[in-house]
Amino acid sequence: MAFTKSSKMTLPWHRVAVALSVALALQAGPAVAASDELVIGVLVPTTGGLAPLGIDMKNGYELAVKNAPLVKDQKVRLVIEDSQANAAVGLKKAQKLVLQDKAKLLIGGASSAVVLGINAQAARLNVPLVTTNSQAVQTTGDQCSKYLFRTNPNDAMVGKGNALLMQKRPELLQKKWFVVFHDFVWGQSNKAEFAKIPGINIVGEAGRSMGTADWSSAISQIQASGADAVYLALAVGDDMPGFIRQARSFGMEQFMLAPLGMPDSMLQALGNNGVGMISGGLFASWMLQDENPEMARFVKEYVADYGIVPGPQAIQAYAGMRLTLAAMSNAASLTTKDIISALETTSVDTVIGKLAIRKEDHQGMVPTYLSEAVKLSEPQYGTTIGWKVLETLPWDAVKTPLAETGCKGL
Repeated sequence: MAFTKSSKMTLPWHRVAVALSVALALQAGPAVAASDELVIGVLVPTTGGLAPLGIDMKNGYELAVKNAPLVKDQKVRLVIEDSQANAAVGLKKAQKLVLQDKAKLLIGGASSAVVLGINAQAARLNVPLVTTNSQAVQTTGDQCSKYLFRTNPNDAMVGKGNALLMQKRPELLQKKWFVVFHDFVWGQSNKAEFAKIPGINIVGEAGRSMGTADWSSAISQIQASGADAVYLALAVGDDMPGFIRQARSFGMEQFMLAPLGMPDSMLQALGNNGVGMISGGLFASWMLQDENPEMARFVKEYVADYGIVPGPQAIQAYAGMRLTLAAMSNAASLTTKDIISALETTSVDTVIGKLAIRKEDHQGMVPTYLSEAVKLSEPQYGTTIGWKVLETLPWDAVKTPLAETGCKGL
């Protein structure tokens, strides 16, 4: 899918390619990594609208390394860079991590635009890139590459999860839906998958840029459309709770579907405005601790270190880093070729169950979760609202057949 002119993340890639070529030729950069340490570069937004996602992801990566600090007798050192959820910034930071910090692998990618921008220059950087949050279909679809791996569900999988949700709750298909979306690569990808749900009745849509503070015009469009349900194809940063609060303050009582849910920190901030929201494509939930001893252990440690329950992105980041560390340990050597081979063949038990990569397109074979935001009967870890998992949708239920991914081979 093409980048739109309205996207703040749009980038003139031919100029970036030239700049990067010059940098690679002229900037040798001193090696920073000591011989007894292994550097992994982390690219997440720690400022801006997607900072809540980036911080959750950073926390998950750090905790995974704390639990498994050595790879091939080398101490793992994370070098964290703020991508600002901006494709140009992300590419510049990736270059710095590889050339100066001597990172053997890059991980992160809260924004699909950042991930796809780096992937466009992956052959020049010549290191594997693992994303635990990019949802745009093309990441492992028509822009797949041998360097790029995804461990989280993609938009097509989330779309299938939402379709299964509506099969189980057929009254949702009777509703008139209005789609509010972020007008950049991920929002367009996500709304396109929602439109594929059989029988869905979409009566209008409104695209806005990241960082929108005033949603009144979109709210007016929704009210004029006669919609009685709203689909929120909004990146789960500050904009989504801002829209929900404004909509409720305008008296809107429409049912709202958040396809990916949202970080638990945001859910707490929304309070009663968040209760009753559902998601067909939640990445994970800490509330599975009651039936998953490994999740219970992880949640306890996460709360001890960060003072809050882990959100879906933190859980996915932890699982993705565990797979990454296991693969690097299994690799014949720490060359790019051998790390890629190991990522394609490694399987590891994580807090979300067994995690492995489909070799043909590098998509993580993971489940999604039908979930509802509920008020807890009593607070846990200072939390009063959480994502209650209604049903786990296994990989086989939500996967996209390889022939339909758009990936033409690696």
